[in-house]
Amino acid sequence: MISLQPKAGASIAVFGIGPVGMSAILAAIVCGCTTIIAVDINSDRLEMAKKFGAMYTINSSKVDPVAAIQDITGEGADFTLECVGNPKVLRQAVDSLVRGGPRCGVCGLLGVVAPGTEVALDMDKIMNGRTVRGIIAGDSVPDLFIPYSLNCIDRGGSPLTDSSHSTQSTK
Repeated sequence: MISLQPKAGASIAVFGIGPVGMSAILAAIVCGCTTIIAVDINSDRLEMAKKFGAMYTINSSKVDPVAAIQDITGEGADFTLECVGNPKVLRQAVDSLVRGGPRCGVCGLLGVVAPGTEVALDMDKIMNGRTVRGIIAGDSVPDLFIPYSLNCIDRGGSPLTDSSHSTQSTK
């Protein structure tokens, strides 16, 4: 929420649906993202992501997540989050972003990696306006973020108790 600042109506794809990725899905709901895509290789995590509010799920061990995200969004996601710490997954997250124009996509890197871990990116895709941003602890200040989060829940209920989200699965 703080790092990427998605606007209501934005699309986001979250790669890696562990505790960090699941938290990102909840944050996307609070921000008003209207297309929330969960990407993982674990079917149980994808099912849980649906319960938490992901509208679409992609099992990246069965389909190409970049192509699936472009099919869902029409041109790529406004935002992606890499929550795994895997260079191949970061590449997929960057490649899944909307490209160029007034809506250049931003990929947030949250996955923890060992020092010296390198990634190969298509420089042309970065040249066209896509951004990769490292994020630590959500860039939040706990004394401000926790009361803000509680206020959001007070105003609109918890995404965990709202069953109004429509979900779809991409095998």
